[in-house]
Amino acid sequence: MTQKPDNLDSYLIGSRLSLRQVFLMALVLGLLIPAVIITVLSYNLQRERMENQLAVDQKRLLDIVALGMQEPLWNLSRQAGAPLVSSVMDDTRVISIRVSDTQSNTVFLSTLRSERRIGSVAFVQKDVVYRGEAIGQVSIEFDTEHLAIDQRNQLKNLLMIVVAQLLLSVLLIMTILHSRFLRPIRQLSEQATQLAALKLDAPFHWGRQDEIGTVGKHLEWMRAELKRLIDELKSKTLALEADIERRREVEDALRRSENKYRELFWSNLDGIVISSLEGQIIDANPAFLSLLGYSLDQLKLQNFWGLLDRESEPQERYNLDHKVMRFGFCDEFEVQYINRVGNPIPVSVKTVAMRDAAGRITAVWRMVRDISERRAAEERMQLAAKVFENTAEGIMITDADVLIRSVNRAFTEITGFTQDEVLGQRPTVLTSGRHSSDFYEAMWKELREEGFWQGEVWNRRKNGEVYPEWLAINVVKSPAGEVTHYVAIFSDQSERKAADERIQFLAHFDVLTGLPNRGHLQDRALLAIQNAVRDNGKLAILLLDLDRFKTVNESLGHAAGDILLKMASERIRKVLGAGEVVARQGGDEFIVLLPLISDAAVAAHVAERILSEFGVPLEVYNHTLSISGSIGISIFPDDGRDFDTLVRNADAAMYHAKSSGRNNYKFYTADLNARAREILAIESQLRYAVEHNEFILHYQPQVDIASGKIIGAEALIRWNHPSLGLLGPMHFIDVAEERGFIVQIGNWVIREACRQIAAWHAAGLPLITVGVNLSALQFRHQDLVQVLSNALAAYQLPGSCLDVEVTESVIMDDMDATIQTIRAIQSMGIRMSIDDFGTGYSSLSYLKRFKADKLKIDRSFVRDIPDDQDDTAITCAIINMAKNLNMQVVAEGVETIEQWSFLEEHGCDQVQGYLLAKPMAAELVEPLLRQETLRPPPPV
Repeated sequence: MTQKPDNLDSYLIGSRLSLRQVFLMALVLGLLIPAVIITVLSYNLQRERMENQLAVDQKRLLDIVALGMQEPLWNLSRQAGAPLVSSVMDDTRVISIRVSDTQSNTVFLSTLRSERRIGSVAFVQKDVVYRGEAIGQVSIEFDTEHLAIDQRNQLKNLLMIVVAQLLLSVLLIMTILHSRFLRPIRQLSEQATQLAALKLDAPFHWGRQDEIGTVGKHLEWMRAELKRLIDELKSKTLALEADIERRREVEDALRRSENKYRELFWSNLDGIVISSLEGQIIDANPAFLSLLGYSLDQLKLQNFWGLLDRESEPQERYNLDHKVMRFGFCDEFEVQYINRVGNPIPVSVKTVAMRDAAGRITAVWRMVRDISERRAAEERMQLAAKVFENTAEGIMITDADVLIRSVNRAFTEITGFTQDEVLGQRPTVLTSGRHSSDFYEAMWKELREEGFWQGEVWNRRKNGEVYPEWLAINVVKSPAGEVTHYVAIFSDQSERKAADERIQFLAHFDVLTGLPNRGHLQDRALLAIQNAVRDNGKLAILLLDLDRFKTVNESLGHAAGDILLKMASERIRKVLGAGEVVARQGGDEFIVLLPLISDAAVAAHVAERILSEFGVPLEVYNHTLSISGSIGISIFPDDGRDFDTLVRNADAAMYHAKSSGRNNYKFYTADLNARAREILAIESQLRYAVEHNEFILHYQPQVDIASGKIIGAEALIRWNHPSLGLLGPMHFIDVAEERGFIVQIGNWVIREACRQIAAWHAAGLPLITVGVNLSALQFRHQDLVQVLSNALAAYQLPGSCLDVEVTESVIMDDMDATIQTIRAIQSMGIRMSIDDFGTGYSSLSYLKRFKADKLKIDRSFVRDIPDDQDDTAITCAIINMAKNLNMQVVAEGVETIEQWSFLEEHGCDQVQGYLLAKPMAAELVEPLLRQETLRPPPPV
């Protein structure tokens, strides 16, 4: 009876928490863990949705800009593309848009948000593909900082909801538990305590009918029984009290000794494991079990040596055999244990021998301390040292007296000073002298008040060079609040400054030529217009376009074209006087601003000087090039009262100059604007016609003049316009050449001619030769030979079925490249004809080198024979020359029987013209091919 309170005290010592605390912990954990999981899942779903939405918006904006830039980039019209870029920039998430022309390797359009925030960004880009060709690239930079802000706000809202739910749930549950469970349990505990203390006089009153009330009634019964038994035993225990007292003293001493041991063993923060000499584990404290992740029963099934890392086992055995067994202990050493999941844990170990009554060592007591955090701290220190030494920013640490105590390698690389040169010095060794004393006083004041300062500072390197740096200084204080160190971190801003200057240059000047760009010129023009309005004066805009510049790009490459543009810009600049400005509009177009002129004659004089300057040939890559320009002129205020109108009207005048033969200048008139709009309309309709296959071929038979046999035909393109009907080439070929459609159209002509030849042959007709005309751009295009080869192969035709017709001017431009192209064409069996012979160079030495198969006499010479003596003599000379060079002669435009007779008499080989047949659709040619011959009707 007397030992029961002692056992109860022992039990109470092992329980550290009250029931209220246990319930509260279980309640919080039971609510908190699901709430945290749900919060994390909800946050991840929200974040993924927001990130997906941002990605969709980025792609949509990128697709919009890439699609919308096709037309402006193809036409090199920044004015057409600027509204789209501005509209996209209305999206606050867009930081910058950059459109690059991949053909000229220049920036076509670029814009950057001035109030750009400092935060995380995303960068996306896409090629601008037009007619299957990548003509540019769009790059958009997005500000994603708003996404992080929204995510943080979402997380805050979720956490606030979770905390509110937790507090409300805990309050409600604890209220119920307190009234129905905790308060009765406390009463039971108090009564049990009284029962344990044998305070049995006062009865325990319980009126509850639940389980707790039943336990309370049992306690009351126990109290009554105990009181009765004690009263009965009091008379019997007087004789035994002395003996019991002695036994109690002994037991108390043993219990205190055991309690001290157990307290030391179980409450020690370091792990303790006891094992036999053979490694059988006898006991372990909770710290050791927690360290390795075993329960005591699981650990006793293990052998101690199996808990060691393989590399650590030899050290443990050596210490056991040579230290513990000899001296009874081993000082601290470090090894690695393996936890339950197989992960190594670094520990420090102290070993003590345990002896039996005879003094023999029977077991080993090991005190084990986890040193993972210490190892991690050491690694962090090493990492911090590496970061300090290898970071790209310069770091300087000073003591409280502002004397330099340490610098890193980047400090030396940026400033040129080594660590030995600056240790013990003051940071003033870097002072550039650009900042006043007020600047430094303000800096130190902020450091004292805020403990931090940052800003841009100009410092001096060891070699004397002054450079900008971004400097951040932090104050380091001791736990007592005293300043111990200053840490300065800085980065060299020289490259950023240079980049800013470069960006500023790109915003106002052309990269290739160094000339002002259109935007810069527009600013100058606005000022000039204001001055002209104020002084009632005039100014002029000259828009110059290089003639046949695309031919140079196609034949010699874009590098040669770039050189040509630089030379052209220099020649224009050399002509201009003070205050007169030339800017590059884009491509091969230049704009000249004459800010003050007395009359239009001044502008005409400048245009003539520019054209005269272009008259001198240029040397580009060992090629002598003769370039010319077409200039359109508009006058303020007669032709427009704002910059855009003046440029647009000058552009219309420039196209009039081109259509008038190039290498000249024209002033703007009202009808030019109408013509310009007509050209734009044709250009737009041409693009649609190419994409929707609105072109057809007509064929004009070519007849052997001796036998009358149809030996071939010339393919002539027609435009089946949906509203204007069938249009001849003179309505659209010039625009197609200017706007770059001619190559695409010419390739279609080659493929369509081959398809028709194959169709006639499949219908049982003999193979004939069809002539196709090549423009200068198509002849110089690098894919011409491949296009011809692919067309023949696609329809399984021999090369003799095609006759390539080019004019003299085309083949005379670049002799070396022309000869290579002709040889490649003739190597496939394709025939070569020189069209419109006699209207161009007509050089005999060139004809000898080219070795063409045919000469086609231009219809201008055939039209007046045999009546015109000059045309008659020229025609006879061409026929005789061709015979001497082993070339066939074809006469075009034969319309009368007299022309036929003259040509037959003088040995012309072939003829074509209205006398025999007009150009006609393919289905009308088929009957003529079946009859095989075609002769002129007999004279009436």
